[in-house]
Amino acid sequence: MNIQEQLEKAKELLKEQDYEEAQKIYNELYQNMDEATADEKADILAGMGDCLREQLYFEEAIPYYERALELDPIHKRSLAGIADSYRGLKDWNKALHYWFEIVRLNPQDFLIYTRIADAYRKLGDFEQSEKYYLLAIELNPRNKFALMGLGDLYYKNKKYNQALEYWKKLLDVNPKFINILTMIGNIYRNWKQYDKAIDYYQRALEIDRNNFYALYGIADSLRGKRRFRDAIKYWKKILDKEPDNDRILTRLGDSYIRIGKYAEASAIYNKVLENSTNKYALIGLIRIEVEQKHYYKAAQLCEQYLEQFPSDVRVALLLAKLYEDNGDTEKSLGVYERYQSMFSGRKDFDSKLASTTLEHFKSYIDEYTENEFDDE
Repeated sequence: MNIQEQLEKAKELLKEQDYEEAQKIYNELYQNMDEATADEKADILAGMGDCLREQLYFEEAIPYYERALELDPIHKRSLAGIADSYRGLKDWNKALHYWFEIVRLNPQDFLIYTRIADAYRKLGDFEQSEKYYLLAIELNPRNKFALMGLGDLYYKNKKYNQALEYWKKLLDVNPKFINILTMIGNIYRNWKQYDKAIDYYQRALEIDRNNFYALYGIADSLRGKRRFRDAIKYWKKILDKEPDNDRILTRLGDSYIRIGKYAEASAIYNKVLENSTNKYALIGLIRIEVEQKHYYKAAQLCEQYLEQFPSDVRVALLLAKLYEDNGDTEKSLGVYERYQSMFSGRKDFDSKLASTTLEHFKSYIDEYTENEFDDE
């Protein structure tokens, strides 16, 4: 078998991801490189680099590419290989150097423009990243990698309308990008456009009926629509797979409170507290007692909560109000003394703030639990 035939065979093995066998052929060729032409030597060296790079040995791969580029400075396979090796090492600036060399040789290479944009995104350079994503999309409007990357760039920079524009174009290319479906759902959910959000989450569930983010998104959207009984069904679907997920358990507890099932909610919160000090579970238990006007029990739970989370001024105010309503002025003032610095040095409680603490506690819980779960 001559050198060209061996090179072709090794290249096919690389495509088949049989890196061990490919490397054997390249090693044999490498040992006998004196017999090869300059072009063949560059291909052998690039092949050695490719085998190492594909196995994530980036540092070991780079010297082979460098030697190939000494023989042929515009050897595209080596330029691409060394750039991807530096990408693997997260050395974005060095990777950019070689990618720019590739597009200098081929200005129509939209995939390389996409990688350039990705690198600038990693470097936090919004303007350059946006520029090269748009250039890649101009060259190929159906470039899914650029559409995905540009949408992500806009999303991370809170430019949600632009993110939607390009993610929807991506779904026109491939409607089964499940993470994009859920991210679009998240945007609509954050905008409180719950019906639109649910539509995208349901499309995700058609692909994967157990997708966590889609189930969570639907449940939380139903919660936003105040359809708490329906939300409960979806919280339970998640818990079928993740029965010990505290965040989902506390969400389920919240839904039970909303429909007046306090015993069920209490059982859930206490289950969570068996394994951890969870502020949302404690808040839930406080709320149950407040809802039922069990103010003494609520006060005890507030004291327990503040032992763990002493800087929560609203719970401190709630505690003071609970004592005040129970006629225990001394304890109420004691709370003020304990948390005096939180109340801007006032000598007594602001009567309006204190009197509305219970009234607004439910809305406070709503605000408090909004950030209970971090979106994907």
